[in-house]
Amino acid sequence: MTNAHGPTAVPYPAAPPSPPATRRRRSRWLTIGLPVGLLVLVGVAAAVWLAIGALKDALGPAQDAADGYATALVDERWDDAQSQLCASARTTVTADALAQQYPSDLTGYRVEGINVTSSNGVTSGEARLVFTTSTGLDTTTVLPLEKDGDIWRPCP
Repeated sequence: MTNAHGPTAVPYPAAPPSPPATRRRRSRWLTIGLPVGLLVLVGVAAAVWLAIGALKDALGPAQDAADGYATALVDERWDDAQSQLCASARTTVTADALAQQYPSDLTGYRVEGINVTSSNGVTSGEARLVFTTSTGLDTTTVLPLEKDGDIWRPCP
């Protein structure tokens, strides 16, 4: 299109108005759920850690007593094994009796489980020991344990 003054511009339609700027809302999950979930997770982890520590404190000394006794038997240190016994067994079980009770071909042992109980102020336990002989045979023994003050002692 032209007019006497020259070409005329064809008017373009105006651009549509842009939508008003809206502020994006954070989801409730990010603002509430995530922090609460993290706190719960940390709390559960702390409770598990404390429970494992308490269990280790309860079973560790009893297992140490069973390990020491079994090691003395495997090494044929009969006097040492007898000296580890609880008071009532020390008076009745001699080192010679231990030597006769356990075969001289023990080559090793493993502790398969420790059970500790406390009832009416008396704490006792059991250790499940598996002794191995030079022929490869395994012998399972349940070793009673007594807590003598702060010391655990085998009490067969």
